[in-house]
Amino acid sequence: MKCSTAPAQTSAGRLGEVIIVVSSGQPGFANLQNSFAFAETLSKSSLGLLVRGQVDVIWHQRFYPPTICQAVLPRISEACEAASYTLTSDLQSLGTSIGEATESTENTERYLLTARDTISMIRDELFRDYKSPCDVIRLLADEYWPYGAMVGKHGGSTMLSGIIRRWPSGGHANPHIDQRDISILSNYNLVRRIGINVYLETPEDECGGEIEFWHKITDEALYVSQKRSDYGLDRDQLGDPMLVIHPHQGDLIMFDAARLHGVRRVTGGSRVTAACFLGAKSTHDPLVVFA
Repeated sequence: MKCSTAPAQTSAGRLGEVIIVVSSGQPGFANLQNSFAFAETLSKSSLGLLVRGQVDVIWHQRFYPPTICQAVLPRISEACEAASYTLTSDLQSLGTSIGEATESTENTERYLLTARDTISMIRDELFRDYKSPCDVIRLLADEYWPYGAMVGKHGGSTMLSGIIRRWPSGGHANPHIDQRDISILSNYNLVRRIGINVYLETPEDECGGEIEFWHKITDEALYVSQKRSDYGLDRDQLGDPMLVIHPHQGDLIMFDAARLHGVRRVTGGSRVTAACFLGAKSTHDPLVVFA
């Protein structure tokens, strides 16, 4: 299948193990509001840089075995087709996400009541005989971060620790940030929220599904005031993205979720990810895992 999409406009320079990627037309590498620093592997060092805000993106290629991705995809596709997602019709989702939980008190209760069942379905049914990507991330975060990592709790209940999302042909995601200042996370007083995607299936090259990044947003109240009626911001009003990444099966992408990010429309095939977040309270507290 041959599809088409707009090319990524980036330039790059190398500093040791960290690559600096700058949007075309930007004058230099100094201002991280207008440039990107990203690491090529998830390690103790790169996770620390990301948590401290010194790196914007970790792109670890072939992090999760493609053979396992292929083995679990039939079960995942069937489960996603049968699932319902209330936040948007642009994608399919297994489990009530934290985004849905923020929409109403009823959704928050459903999120907490169904979290354990969703964790069990992903771990014991979809990834039976294998370790799920979000479990791998949680264990590595606990090992790599000096103060460990723990699954989030809210009101004595366990939060969801991982979620599966699928974008069939036609699916996309509006540019958005993942907010820290929401009621279900209020007890943690997070200073950073890190988005995590492990790609179980990706469209062919030039068939969409790329992840796009724009500038950072530090004023969440201003962001909320500018949001669309459904979710996110209007892509047409942002201009070209500063960075576009086309991941492949098995790749891991972790990023500062205060960066505006979106997903280009899928024009062929499907985009399937295992996703979660790491929340950072400070440089001397455990990381919080949630989805």
